[in-house]
Amino acid sequence: MKSISTILIVITVLLIGCDSSPDLSVNNPENFYKASWSLTLIPLPDKSPLWEDSVLTMSKEIDGTVGGRMNMEKYYIAENGDSIVIIANLYIPAGAFEGKETITMTVDDDYAAIHYYPTMVFKDTLHLFQSFQGLNLEEYPTGTIDFVFVYPDGSVALIKKNGVQVIVPQGIVRVKNALLTHFSRYGWVR
Repeated sequence: MKSISTILIVITVLLIGCDSSPDLSVNNPENFYKASWSLTLIPLPDKSPLWEDSVLTMSKEIDGTVGGRMNMEKYYIAENGDSIVIIANLYIPAGAFEGKETITMTVDDDYAAIHYYPTMVFKDTLHLFQSFQGLNLEEYPTGTIDFVFVYPDGSVALIKKNGVQVIVPQGIVRVKNALLTHFSRYGWVR
């Protein structure tokens, strides 16, 4: 049943992510609003001793003229025994960049965020579905959680997306069709 649900989620994301409408101008500075208020990244639960040295990452060579998809599903066991599940599905449209690049997605060691490499700006918008399950969200009001671009200095910028879903009892945060114009770190704040 879980595999059927996963397949349905991936299909839904792919259908939503293939929207070719010109709703985002790639280099328009109005697309990012650097937050002037203080926001805190949502921490990941500490890994159990058996998982401490694990690095949750994946890489794939993508031809920018052809485009492609990357689907990462990783998990680890937290100190309290709970499973922390991380899913990232990235759609790269044809013509997003020139040449071939090895694209890497790496889950942050401390926070509910994923680093996307190499650092680059795209000619066309990439579409991202990203979720974390098993976070401790009990102390955060649902309306205070959002998905953002994280600058190297720790400040954040809101990005365009179709929406976020927060399910506090299961510790789930999901972003639907986040529109990426460049690679860096993207994650969850409160």
